[in-house]
Amino acid sequence: MNRPRLFTLLLVGCGLLLGSLILLPLLALLALLLSASPAGLLQLLGSAEVLLALRVTLLSSLLALPLIFLLGLPSAYGLAHCKGRLRRSLEIVLELPMVMPPVVAGLALLLAFGRRGLVGELLNSFGLRLPFTLGAVVLAILFVVTPFFVRRTTVLFDGVERKYEEAAQLLGASPWKSFWYVTLPLVRRGLFAEAIMALAQGIGLFGVVIVFAGNLPGRTQTLSLAIYSAFESDPQLAFGLGTLLLLISLLLLAAVRLLAPGEERP
Repeated sequence: MNRPRLFTLLLVGCGLLLGSLILLPLLALLALLLSASPAGLLQLLGSAEVLLALRVTLLSSLLALPLIFLLGLPSAYGLAHCKGRLRRSLEIVLELPMVMPPVVAGLALLLAFGRRGLVGELLNSFGLRLPFTLGAVVLAILFVVTPFFVRRTTVLFDGVERKYEEAAQLLGASPWKSFWYVTLPLVRRGLFAEAIMALAQGIGLFGVVIVFAGNLPGRTQTLSLAIYSAFESDPQLAFGLGTLLLLISLLLLAAVRLLAPGEERP
């Protein structure tokens, strides 16, 4: 057997093992879904507890999304225009929340925005309390998801050739107009995909949310936290919630593929 064929077999074997690792748990969950009666499943997913968790999940993620864009989009554009040591330093700061364990991220938010935190006392003086509220869920999503959004969006801006912006500015366009009318249209499909990816990430958060926002049904309990709560007392409900969360993820993934099949090029 020659070396190219051996290398090909190695690639195929690793691919099959990875595919099995990904598909087997999903197939097990799908088999459980198919074994349940549709009426029973609908009754289970239509319960007040599930609907409240779904409401908190969708509401917090949708509230966080515009804030992610508001902070992340200019940051990504600025980072794409930085070079050398400055860019490397900024990327290190950006990547800290990405590598931080979720529970540690929740503790950090609690120490910063808690009642006796670095900023918490100032917020309390204005009557604002973040921990264990819906606002805490939104802030947790913002803290964890925005660095990923900036990282991926920077790649989009890196792919835009600078000559188009330079040409627009030579014709008299301000940096703001060249960004709004030249750069953004070139990456708009990628931005749609990034918005959906950010939404999907926010929906699935667990560790940082349970530490900073708690697990209060109807207030801060998301679908992921509802699965955690139901697993010990009602496994059937936990599996149903897991299936619902999986279906939402699949719909979002399909939307990403439909909206961004390939980045447009000028």
